[in-house]
Amino acid sequence: MKAVTFAEFGGPEVLQIMEKPAPLPGPGEVVVAVAASTVNPTDLMSLSGLRERLMKDLPRPYTAGMDFSGHVLSVGEGVHNVAIGQAVIGVVSPRRPSGGAQAQQIQVPAVSVTPVKPDTDLIAAATIPMNALTGMLCLELLGLEPGQSLLVTGAAGMLGSLAVELGLLDGLHVLANAGHADHEFLRGLGLTSLLPRDEGLDAAVRAVCPDGVDGVIDGALIGREISHLVRDGGGIVSPRASYQIEDPRLTINYVQVTRGVEDGQKIARIGRLFDAGKLTPRVAAEGVFPYTEAADAYRMAQRGGSRGRVVITFGD
Repeated sequence: MKAVTFAEFGGPEVLQIMEKPAPLPGPGEVVVAVAASTVNPTDLMSLSGLRERLMKDLPRPYTAGMDFSGHVLSVGEGVHNVAIGQAVIGVVSPRRPSGGAQAQQIQVPAVSVTPVKPDTDLIAAATIPMNALTGMLCLELLGLEPGQSLLVTGAAGMLGSLAVELGLLDGLHVLANAGHADHEFLRGLGLTSLLPRDEGLDAAVRAVCPDGVDGVIDGALIGREISHLVRDGGGIVSPRASYQIEDPRLTINYVQVTRGVEDGQKIARIGRLFDAGKLTPRVAAEGVFPYTEAADAYRMAQRGGSRGRVVITFGD
């Protein structure tokens, strides 16, 4: 089977399509014939070498990719949550010897996948699992109760928009800052407290929450600039540990989604919410590439500016 690989760090030009042995499932594992996998910022950092320290013990060549969709090809002993032939979505850590999701077939723990409806658009579905899981982990770290306030920065991004939906589902009063061009999309998610992206944000937050918000999911990585908008004893969760936030009044956490890739309860909930239409997939415009054009997919993701994820397809 074919996989998107890289044996050295660099730009998209170092990517290669290589033949790898077809995987077999062990006990508690499944093999998925991959339909699609996304290109996320973490994949770009791995390719460039920014994650080299975390990859030093892995065999080369590497295969990136965390989100995926596809159909179950085979199951190992003791697997009961999915069956052969079922459509599934899932998430996997690429920092393992067999690599990540950007391959025609991948072997993963069964708890890392969840079934979706047979008629699911699997290209769109591939944009959901990793960022939805990240959002759930962020909310868990904040520990907010229904009715408390949550500010989501970078709400128009993939993590931000899913965090908005998850926060609303948890009964939180969700506020979000975004550019005017994204307001219509965010209102469509059910968001009513839309704030300016930059100038005027302080006053807008204080107008809604005079004592400050209870918690922040900092998708835009502006936590240093807006931590004063969190009430004493509140919290901020950042998706990037390299962006350090210091405010002794607050609880600061940095989410690591790789710690949740075998959290079967959360991943199953993602599948249920997606099937129910409560989590919104987003594919970047003109952002779908066959695996043979993976380098072009990475180039588009590097350029940024797209709403939604670039997706690599594998012809499942």
